[in-house]
Amino acid sequence: MKTPSTALLLALVLLGVSAPASAAYSCSVASGGSVNFLTYDSISEVTANATMTLTCTHLAGGQENVSWSMMLSNGSSNTCTGALGRTMQRQTLPAATLGYNIYQGSTSAFWGNAGCGTFPGGTFPITNGKPVESTVQTLRGLIPAGQQVPPGAYLETLLLTVTF
Repeated sequence: MKTPSTALLLALVLLGVSAPASAAYSCSVASGGSVNFLTYDSISEVTANATMTLTCTHLAGGQENVSWSMMLSNGSSNTCTGALGRTMQRQTLPAATLGYNIYQGSTSAFWGNAGCGTFPGGTFPITNGKPVESTVQTLRGLIPAGQQVPPGAYLETLLLTVTF
């Protein structure tokens, strides 16, 4: 069964925690769009990707080690684990849900937060000799096959918090 306009709008509301006032670096975050599945057909799984880029620039002084992380909220299901861990809500009656999840790139790791799953993070060493570092992280959304749901628009809004 084809479900027209089955979409997950992953509203990437970015919360950047700025560097301390004495830090000799600055960071910026750029979004590569939202995860939009377009049309779901219960016969086969559907994937969709979005990217987030964190770039940190050395401003002055010696080496700075910039720790960073990207955590994703659980959404309306209040969990981030399992292939059907997150659920999109049908926007019209009758009420229905469509299970999906967000993974870290091409891995099988669920993109979560401090209370659920794992999330990408690391440390950038930036210096005068290497003044700019960046990371591009891919959010890979997947709706598993086999879910029999009524046609309609399905929506979920998640919050991605980028800390540095």
